[in-house]
Amino acid sequence: MDIIQLEEKERWNNIVKSFPDWDIYYLNEYARSFQLHGDGTPILIYHQENDAKLCYVMMQEDISVFPPLSSCLEPGQYYDWATPYGYGGPLSAGEVTEGWMRCFLEELSGWCMEHKIVSQFFRFHPLLQNQKVFENVCNVVYMKKTVYMDTSSEDVIFQNMTPNNRNMVRKAKKNGIKIITDKGGGVGAFMEIYEATMRNNHAEGYYYFQPEYFDFLNGEMAENIVYFYAVYQGIPISAAIFFYNHQFMHYHLSGTLPEYRKLAATNLLLSEAANWAAERGIKAFHLGGGVGIEDSLLTFKKHFNRNGLLDFCIGRSIFDKKAFDGLVEMRRENDSAFDDSKPFLIKYRA
Repeated sequence: MDIIQLEEKERWNNIVKSFPDWDIYYLNEYARSFQLHGDGTPILIYHQENDAKLCYVMMQEDISVFPPLSSCLEPGQYYDWATPYGYGGPLSAGEVTEGWMRCFLEELSGWCMEHKIVSQFFRFHPLLQNQKVFENVCNVVYMKKTVYMDTSSEDVIFQNMTPNNRNMVRKAKKNGIKIITDKGGGVGAFMEIYEATMRNNHAEGYYYFQPEYFDFLNGEMAENIVYFYAVYQGIPISAAIFFYNHQFMHYHLSGTLPEYRKLAATNLLLSEAANWAAERGIKAFHLGGGVGIEDSLLTFKKHFNRNGLLDFCIGRSIFDKKAFDGLVEMRRENDSAFDDSKPFLIKYRA
């Protein structure tokens, strides 16, 4: 088993790209972008044995920086791991059996105990359905549905849309909306649209990104990122960032100016983005899910593929049960707002 550090960029990415179903969420640059956003220190866990192999990305964070526990812990006392923003979990190849996984986790647990890592938390990848690799060896919980589009051809994209969505796409075209793309040259317009949307939605501070974050993406991930804009009467009114590789595309960040919502710009933008993917041989375009289990955002996305629902699961491993229970008790004693009844997998962070 190897724990690969962020500085080992070439080795990291070579390992990731050795798996046939690798995705952008596993790239060194993607992990670095969320270190820049303040999400911890990225590492790549890699294990190869008996013609089988596995890797996944985690962000390591000092638990003492978590505000409800910061007054109770010394820096460096305990750490935990979580997948970067988006989706993760294992890439695997070969015969990864339950027995193989148990041997791997036993070795990993020993390393984590030695390095004060209390737990790991997964947001598994809906397109890969890779929770199946862990479901017999750790806690895996179904959360909700996400939506993808089959982008094998433009005809398939069109046929899978609901009649209502096809009408909305036609409406946007009739309204004179045009779709343009770039590789980050118009990022200022994107940020204005995105931040206006976040303010309108009363989003938490975490969902605002600094200019340095976009500068990093536009420089370090130029081969894997594209911006789409819906333009009305010369004004960009809707925008989105998409990540992609040779087989998958992902809806990352987006926004629409509130005063233009009735023009159906987002319907046309996502339709054209799917066609863009199809032209490049990309086989699946993941739109993600809603904010909640069943909400208006998920309903909107479902109109793009009537047969496109996927399971989204989360999971955890506890490496140090004594420390884990101690942190929960510490939170209970020192935070009057702590709701112990919530079924969070990493309860001390609930």
